Amino acid sequence: MRFIKFLSATILATSLALPSLAFDAGDKTRLEQALQAYAADLQAADYKAVVAAIPPGVIDLISAQAKLSPETIRTSVTAQMATIMSSAEVEDFLMDFETMTSGTTTAGTNYAFLPTTSRIAVGDNPVLEAKTLTLAVDLDNTWHLMRIELDQHYTIFRAAYPEFADIPLPE
Repeated sequence: MRFIKFLSATILATSLALPSLAFDAGDKTRLEQALQAYAADLQAADYKAVVAAIPPGVIDLISAQAKLSPETIRTSVTAQMATIMSSAEVEDFLMDFETMTSGTTTAGTNYAFLPTTSRIAVGDNPVLEAKTLTLAVDLDNTWHLMRIELDQHYTIFRAAYPEFADIPLPE
């Protein structure tokens, strides 16, 4: 797998001129570490850790709507990911730190939208490439990550975190 590309790109990004960030160098370093850990967890098929990266308010919202405990939701999502990924191989996974859009909400929460490219092979089928966004949000000094593939995903996030109501998805 070419996850090394992600790590190399991240290291390279730290040595290049980056877009102006809405948060400080310490926040940037913690974000880079969170992205590296997430990629490593995905490569290792540690879906429990991947699910743990989801913002907790999103899990709480879904659990309240489903009338199930947050742990039941986490366990279910983890199992679904394991099933889906059992016949797939991630060839590339890149969250583009250099072209991210970042900011801080009026409530003081740091966030970043990272263009994300995934290339996944399933059996003998052609490799699927998906271009999405990853939303990184800094909650209590921990960066949480959520893939935004559909506007509905961001709507769910906003329902869990109303301070993002006026923050649009980047174009």
